[in-house]
Amino acid sequence: MNPTSPSQAGKPAFWITRLYDGLCRLSERRALREVLAKRSDRLLADIGFSRADFAAEIEAAVATLQTRRETERRILRELAGYDDRELRDMGISRFDIRRIAREHAQQAVEARCAEIRGRARAA
Repeated sequence: MNPTSPSQAGKPAFWITRLYDGLCRLSERRALREVLAKRSDRLLADIGFSRADFAAEIEAAVATLQTRRETERRILRELAGYDDRELRDMGISRFDIRRIAREHAQQAVEARCAEIRGRARAA
């Protein structure tokens, strides 16, 4: 988890968000473990890893999901802070904010996956 800054430490929404993210990560890890445990060694090899790589693959998947959540939340918060005139000047309507946040989150996830794959190949 990220260290807290003094300005965020007292905000209830900040702690609720951190708690929610932590619970999501636990749930995602458990769900991935259950799904992968049911797969045969041959199927796991076909999709590119072995049972020995289980923990690393689960952590990589959870990290990418966390990246998606954090990026989407950050973009939503930033764009929602603009008034309608500023959004119009950027060529964005209020209805586009969620779509833009999802697209940027997807790009962040793809970059994160490429980074993880690059480190795995180097090792």
